[in-house]
Amino acid sequence: MTRVKEQTIGNYLQALASTAAVPGGGSAAALAAAMGAALVSMVAKLSAKKARTDEIRAALSGLVPELDELAERLLELSQDDIDAYRAVIDGRKSGAADTLLERAYERAAEVPLATASAAARGLALAAETSKNAWDMAASDLAAGSKLLQTGLDGALANVAVNLPELQGEAATRIERAYHELLAKA
Repeated sequence: MTRVKEQTIGNYLQALASTAAVPGGGSAAALAAAMGAALVSMVAKLSAKKARTDEIRAALSGLVPELDELAERLLELSQDDIDAYRAVIDGRKSGAADTLLERAYERAAEVPLATASAAARGLALAAETSKNAWDMAASDLAAGSKLLQTGLDGALANVAVNLPELQGEAATRIERAYHELLAKA
């Protein structure tokens, strides 16, 4: 399968709508959050151009590198989610040893956890952007924020569905991080 970053949007949506297990909700959540971070970055850039003071311009421009990095990271996580869940499917089909299957489930929970964390950071940056956002970009900021929230919620749902499969230290660590992010969501 072609990597998410290299697909057309149409091809990705066809794959998402198919009966294949991947891509699924975790990949879509990461992609939604990536679009959200990219939109907030656009708003910060446009708002910086329209800023009334150098201080506001600098504050907005200072947000852009992290927003752009988040968008790129979330796009990678969209692919990572496909790869992680494919490992679970392959492990189940092949009757992999318990330790290998446990590690696959752990990764299938870690990836959406990373997505949720990145989306939460994107929401914090959106809130910072909103303080000085250009009025004409308000709908873009709202759309970006909603996409980030959707990514956060979808990623947390994917962590939750994998939690019952985890054991030991991995279960404790991931469940704790999940609850911390859930409290912030």
